[in-house]
Amino acid sequence: MFVAAGVRRVNVSLDTLDPERFKRLTRWGRLDQVLRGIEAAKAAGLRVKINAVALKGETEEEMFDLLGWCADHGHDLTFIEVMPMGDIGNEMRLDQFWSLRDLRARIEERFTLTDLTERTGGPARYARVEETGQRIGFITPLSHNFCESCNRVRLTCTGQLHTCLGQEGSSDLRAALRASDDEAVLDDAIRAAIRLKPKGHDFDYSRGVEGKISRGRPCLWCRASRHRATSMGQDSPATDLSSSAVFEDEESS
Repeated sequence: MFVAAGVRRVNVSLDTLDPERFKRLTRWGRLDQVLRGIEAAKAAGLRVKINAVALKGETEEEMFDLLGWCADHGHDLTFIEVMPMGDIGNEMRLDQFWSLRDLRARIEERFTLTDLTERTGGPARYARVEETGQRIGFITPLSHNFCESCNRVRLTCTGQLHTCLGQEGSSDLRAALRASDDEAVLDDAIRAAIRLKPKGHDFDYSRGVEGKISRGRPCLWCRASRHRATSMGQDSPATDLSSSAVFEDEESS
């Protein structure tokens, strides 16, 4: 279905290859289900990119296992710094922050990394692992702020358009869809929302605030330069890929 619709890539969040740790981190997830979904996507002709949040004291020991697994299965891998967002109850993410500068340094103790000049329109910076030929990316919202070049917006399954992951503001596109059959009304609503895109995020670990630090809602990645976006549906525990799967057409990566 996705291939027929023009999707060529899928991003899957996978922080660990340990079933028990995966279940604990996701609060409900089943690793075997996610791995089957990844294999099904690959068999259908989709390219798979793995997104892994670097968690200090949690997934450090698995970094090289994940690198090796991605190399063996032909998947690109992008590491992401943990962000102070979402409804996290009594947990504190201060101790989980692991700078990707340190993570990269540890990779370079075993492998040779060559920086790549290619960009995909997103925040990741890429390098090639010379020993395996695989491409790995680094997304660093805290240790290397990239807000000035961010061109991403996020559309929830309820029609809310968020122009920054680290801000609370949003625009209601569902209201525009229901108000008129004229596509120009939706176009105007999207353009108005994009004009409100803030200069930067509001992630700040220095506050030490427990609980709901910043916004965290189900979303789809959309390219801001495309002013038309359509929600693809809400993820659920029955999703075969992951609780955080991102689908892309052939022009996005």
